[in-house]
Amino acid sequence: MPNGLRPRSMTPLSGPRVVGGAANTSIGNFSQTVASPFGAWRWEFVFPVSKDAKFRRYRGWATALHGGANATRVPFGDPDMMTLLEAGLTVTSAHERFGLPWGNGEPWSNGQNWSVTAPNVPVAAAASLDASIIRLEDEFWGHRLQMGDYLGFFPLHFGLYTITEERGDGEYRIWPPLRKALTVDDFATLYPTMAMRLESEDAASAARGVAYAEEASVTLIEVFDYDVRDYFAD
Repeated sequence: MPNGLRPRSMTPLSGPRVVGGAANTSIGNFSQTVASPFGAWRWEFVFPVSKDAKFRRYRGWATALHGGANATRVPFGDPDMMTLLEAGLTVTSAHERFGLPWGNGEPWSNGQNWSVTAPNVPVAAAASLDASIIRLEDEFWGHRLQMGDYLGFFPLHFGLYTITEERGDGEYRIWPPLRKALTVDDFATLYPTMAMRLESEDAASAARGVAYAEEASVTLIEVFDYDVRDYFAD
């Protein structure tokens, strides 16, 4: 997404799927459902009223998606993320608000400091593609995650994962299953990034009124990490 383009709200439209979830019950009043490993994230993003440069950036981004033929990086800054203190980082409120300078006390050339973010945590054990159990090192927040926390991995890993079970000693169950295998050289982050595309040609609107553009709704669907490598890397 272009810099400064931030949604006002975001809603997950599909989550874990089951096989037989809509099946009719049997004569014995029994209905079986089985967890499915399939299913992609599908989100609706609502962008606020805008005009001028902000609306130009939005309509350019929506056009560049070409009705779903192109993909876009979507960073997930969780508004309900644990605090920096909970994440194992001790900073002042001034540091959180204004950031930190370089080691020599100077800011960047534009006068801005480094923004303060939650630290990264090393992966403690390798995990295969489609695995649903991960292990993190006992550093910073690595053993502090709980049900409902979002996380991702890097380098070169597109995926948004939700903790669904805390199993102790830094071991967690996640959904969805891993979109890419993990190695002990990888890191976990509280700032995951997904690759996504428009669900259909009419999944984005860019209506412009006389004075300003109304709120715009965009429906995006996940592009799996391995598909990014095969089809969107050129």
